[in-house]
Amino acid sequence: MSSNRPRGLRFCPMSNDMLYPIEDKINRQLKFYCKICDYQEVADSRDWRVYVSETVHDEKSKLSQLYDITMDPTLPRTKDCRCPRCDANEAVFISESTEKGMTLIFHCVTCREKWKDEV
Repeated sequence: MSSNRPRGLRFCPMSNDMLYPIEDKINRQLKFYCKICDYQEVADSRDWRVYVSETVHDEKSKLSQLYDITMDPTLPRTKDCRCPRCDANEAVFISESTEKGMTLIFHCVTCREKWKDEV
């Protein structure tokens, strides 16, 4: 096997069908096999994880999850703050509990800019 082969689906070199993981209990190995032609190959250590999911969260991405919040009529609105981007005075806000205390997250109704205000 190639050392720089990307992780993902594997295909049989004989039938071009997808290879499926199977455990060889006698030899205690992970193998890939073809359901069509009985082709088998031993999986190397990079293939031991069949599926990998990685999620990275930073402060900006947490705020971007709230993008359509300005359209929610049940959330509180204020006209007592100024948007740092467009200088509009209407915003929707939600509260979030943090280690430092309570934080208000504002969303400008005009340009959808997001910003935090520590309470």
